[in-house]
Amino acid sequence: METITSLANDFLSQSALAIVGISSSKQTVANGVYKKLKTQKRTVYAVGKNTSSFENDPCYPDLASLPAPVQGVFIAVKKENTGEIIDECIRLGISRVWMHNFSGTSYSSGSIATPDIVQKCRDHNISVIPGACPMMFVENADMGHKCIRWFLNATGKLK
Repeated sequence: METITSLANDFLSQSALAIVGISSSKQTVANGVYKKLKTQKRTVYAVGKNTSSFENDPCYPDLASLPAPVQGVFIAVKKENTGEIIDECIRLGISRVWMHNFSGTSYSSGSIATPDIVQKCRDHNISVIPGACPMMFVENADMGHKCIRWFLNATGKLK
């Protein structure tokens, strides 16, 4: 079985990623992840239904609207919207998905990565990270995210 670290390293080594959940009206997890990944020599696409641009870059309404294929999708949206995004990943043949969950990779009540959604990804050969945050694994991670990663590892919540 792959570890969260090996899955994270694989995801973050991809040359083109989409970040779903971008907002121009409020600060979101997706916004922060987009900004960080944009600085790391890869193509990053912003995806947000109600935002036409972010950080002077175009923002696309959905994954099908992206100008080029991506190898991975980071999702930070409301729980009720996750299934629709996973279905779109399946239709587009996207092979990596990371679903944000601040509390680790367990199926907590607030997690968008429910057991059925995770199983759907696996049934369609999508490598899935059911929680945590890319900011905990990126090169030059900030001290706060390093501490969160350490704590989640120490408590067994980062499996």
